[in-house]
Amino acid sequence: MFRRFFHVNICVREMERSIQFYQDLGFIKVADFILGGGTPGIGQALGLEVKKLRGVFMRLGDDPHAPVLDLVQFIDPPPQGQPYATLNNLGICRIAFIVDDIDQIYRTLLAKGVEIVAPLQRYEGPRGTTIGVMCFKDPDGTVLEVMSDEIESWLR
Repeated sequence: MFRRFFHVNICVREMERSIQFYQDLGFIKVADFILGGGTPGIGQALGLEVKKLRGVFMRLGDDPHAPVLDLVQFIDPPPQGQPYATLNNLGICRIAFIVDDIDQIYRTLLAKGVEIVAPLQRYEGPRGTTIGVMCFKDPDGTVLEVMSDEIESWLR
């Protein structure tokens, strides 16, 4: 059966730009690799005709068992299409992260000119908590969500 959650994959157009964006959010690059050329089977495993791709694993914190963000840049063939135009599409529509200071994150993203999907919102949670929630886009338009750490009280 399933043992643990390993990674979420985001297909990117420009790897260096995306690495910098996610490092600015606090991610640490833990692996950088090229697959293809002499690596048999990657295309078969992905169900695509893939000759070459670059992958970068990034992690929040230093727990070696924490899930990783897997940024992938298809080199041959190149990436195609666009992220979902709206969040009510079927499939994985956003990736959410818990943050310590959502107000500071919001101000920082605004100052950097990051595209915000909607302004920071606050909702009443269990046991009198107030949860902050905000969505924004990475450089390729993938929607990311941040939630204040009070959301963890919903899991208790």
